[in-house]
Amino acid sequence: MAKAASGRSRTVKHVPEIDLLPVMNLFCCIIPFLLFSATFLEVVVIEMAATEGISSSGGGATANLMRSEEDRLQPKIIITDQELFIGTASGSAHVAYAIEIELNGEMIISFPWDSLSMKLEEVHELLTEAYPQIDFRKITVLTVEETRYDNIITAIDLAGAAGFDQPGLQVAPTASVTSAMAAGGGN
Repeated sequence: MAKAASGRSRTVKHVPEIDLLPVMNLFCCIIPFLLFSATFLEVVVIEMAATEGISSSGGGATANLMRSEEDRLQPKIIITDQELFIGTASGSAHVAYAIEIELNGEMIISFPWDSLSMKLEEVHELLTEAYPQIDFRKITVLTVEETRYDNIITAIDLAGAAGFDQPGLQVAPTASVTSAMAAGGGN
């Protein structure tokens, strides 16, 4: 066949069509598998109540709680590296000693949480019966710097289950927590 004056052939070249059906079938099989095997995160937000700070001497914790009757009676959970207490600015009571348990081959500090749960329910019931005009929903979790995150969250969850649904968190050096307990009449 002779070429045209432009140098192009007059025959039309056919481009083969791309068959996407096998690729679409593959994706239809893979996508449900990937969705079922995916892990979705559930983010939980814990609303914390505002708390006052602790001075380096530890005396500020008691002074801050004495401002009013409600503040004076606000319960607190005190978590140290050796013991667990519950109390108010007036004093604290021992709940449990720390126990070491093995988790994934590592020794960690935990507590017998059922003791805290029973004590929290008892404290909530006593406070609401003795002071019915005050709505006891706030609680402060006072911890030392070395306290494990899991222990703090477990204490907050147990407090919420007992009726204290507005937790606050204070973290202080061990000496400050010991001073605050001594000033409040604790052990």
